[in-house]
Amino acid sequence: MTQLWVLDQAGTLLFSTLPDAVLFSEQEIREMIRTHSGPFDWQYEEREGVGTYSSLYMQNEFLVDKWIIALGEFKAHVLAPMSKFKKIFPLVVLLSLWVVLLLSINQIRRNLITLERLQEGTKRIAGRDFDTRVTVTSGDEFQELAESFNAMASRLGKQFNALTTMNEIDRSILSALDTRLIVDTVLNRMRELFPCDCVGVALLDAESSDGGLMHVQYGESESENWLAPINLTAAEVQELYDHPEQLFVDSNKEIPHYLTSLAELEAELFLTLPMFVAEKLSGLIVLGYLDPTEANEEDAVQARQLADQVAVAISNARLIEELDELNWGTLYALARAIDAKSHWTAGHSERVTELALRIGQALGLNQKRLDDLHRGGLLHDLGKIGIPPEILDKAGKLTDEEYQLMREHVRIGARILEPIEAYAGIIPVVLHHHEYYDGSGYPDNLSGEDIDLGARIFTVADHYDALISDRPYREGLPRETVIGFIKEDSGTKFDPKVVEAFLEVMAQEEREAVSS
Repeated sequence: MTQLWVLDQAGTLLFSTLPDAVLFSEQEIREMIRTHSGPFDWQYEEREGVGTYSSLYMQNEFLVDKWIIALGEFKAHVLAPMSKFKKIFPLVVLLSLWVVLLLSINQIRRNLITLERLQEGTKRIAGRDFDTRVTVTSGDEFQELAESFNAMASRLGKQFNALTTMNEIDRSILSALDTRLIVDTVLNRMRELFPCDCVGVALLDAESSDGGLMHVQYGESESENWLAPINLTAAEVQELYDHPEQLFVDSNKEIPHYLTSLAELEAELFLTLPMFVAEKLSGLIVLGYLDPTEANEEDAVQARQLADQVAVAISNARLIEELDELNWGTLYALARAIDAKSHWTAGHSERVTELALRIGQALGLNQKRLDDLHRGGLLHDLGKIGIPPEILDKAGKLTDEEYQLMREHVRIGARILEPIEAYAGIIPVVLHHHEYYDGSGYPDNLSGEDIDLGARIFTVADHYDALISDRPYREGLPRETVIGFIKEDSGTKFDPKVVEAFLEVMAQEEREAVSS
């Protein structure tokens, strides 16, 4: 407890809360008398204390100069809290460390959970699962990191899907050798890649580049596709040359003539991508947007890359088509050259080929076999190049020697075609179109299914045309008579299945003749 002392102006003790005298040093008493206030040390029964004093002036009231009021505490009492603090301070420090440690562990654990989620999300993205999302609701920078991660995953997914789709389209169009197939691929796949509402692909005339056909797709079904003729003015063509990369056209302004068919779909904005082959305008790809904000520069760059690939594919397809036309033209020219060796057989190869193709279609042959049948038909008498004209045009019956020489035309034709690997599939037609179903034909006396189907078809078609046409030794027979002969020889000279298909073709021709 606090102790109280009262001293007069001379330093004499007047009152004390302690029963025994308190030791004040002389120096401290002199200091109390001399100064108004201050601290002091004191001692009581070997117990030390500290205190403070202050002078109380009473001259006016009690005619006493002053009293000195002193208050004190034993040092043991004053320093007790400090001593206690010294004892508990290590515990406080230890407890603080534990609290900090626990909070740190908890925070680290929360951070590790977030990092594990981000790591797992990264692995999924590495596995091309771009739909994965990381959910973090910590409200700190980790949540911002997760949101950035999700945005990145979404963007990567979009870009990966775009690249995958573009790669698929590239493979499809670059492997296609048919212009129509290329156009259909672009129309059907373009909207998977870009957020457009309609697509147009225009193929321009190879010679003029100012006219052509616009293939348009709007909607999901093929019934919503259509063709529209287009014409470009000289100014419009020049504008496309001036903007070879891309051209945005606002439908609220005057639009080019080639966009008229697309403008009917109420698109607000058109992205036009000119296609050039050998620096010449060969076509256009047009993307139409009902909402102009859907169009962006990134999509325009990708669309430009795809348009370049389409231009290459169309160029390749046109080259193949030109080569194919040249090939067929050469075959027809060669067939006519063969038939021209004798005026009695003029047009024979083309007529027989046409009939054989109709029989093949009635039998359900695929396109490759029909193409082989087509080529084989045009060249089936190629070996007659090696037969003397006097035998081909002989009015009377051939001698045995002449007949044997005539029979060699099938082997001659086969030998001529042997070096051409691409024509390997048509050699059986050339070599065996005089074989009979019962094995009585030539040159190898084949029978039944051993004879190539194409050759069996041509045996029927060749006989029909030969019997119905004039020859130097007889006039052509009536159509019904020839059909009757072929029906009679079904199963002997001719394959019954082929004869049945032949009769279907003849019946169809009659129906067509009646209807016309």
